[in-house]
Amino acid sequence: MDVKIVQPDATYAKALSELGARLFSDTFSDDNPPDDLKAFLDSTYSPEIQTQELNNPDMYTYMVYDASNETVPVAFCQLRQSSNVYDFVGDPEAIELQRIYVDKRCAGKGIGKKLLNECIAKAKELGKKTIWLGVWEFNPSAIKFYESQGFRKVGSHTFKIGDKLDTDEIMIKTL
Repeated sequence: MDVKIVQPDATYAKALSELGARLFSDTFSDDNPPDDLKAFLDSTYSPEIQTQELNNPDMYTYMVYDASNETVPVAFCQLRQSSNVYDFVGDPEAIELQRIYVDKRCAGKGIGKKLLNECIAKAKELGKKTIWLGVWEFNPSAIKFYESQGFRKVGSHTFKIGDKLDTDEIMIKTL
């Protein structure tokens, strides 16, 4: 699949909001009570929040469009620089791959790997030596993907969706 990767500015906030909510729901709606899922989506993917994130100089966002239809995005990812890095990551300057989601209709077409490579290139450009992420413990296909890309598990943390508490595996990759 030919794709176009763009680094959006705040004018993309509405599109990113809709994309993030849709892809997160597609991925996790079967595993979360509707009220918890709605609360999470409202607190994470509103256009206002996406505007803030797109304007944040410590966040780097990438959106993917099918090159044959550049009106509808099919994937996105976000890198975040933060001073809140878990000790077990082993690098206080590590950068977080905060989000990476691909439309299920485009799964298996190499889009996730292209996005990950874009993030790794950005992390290296920023002088980072480690990239880390959290992945739900019951998402074996994502864990397998990250392991195939050189990530390894180093710990876990609690991830809250509404009032529901989940465990995310923390994985790192040395760059």
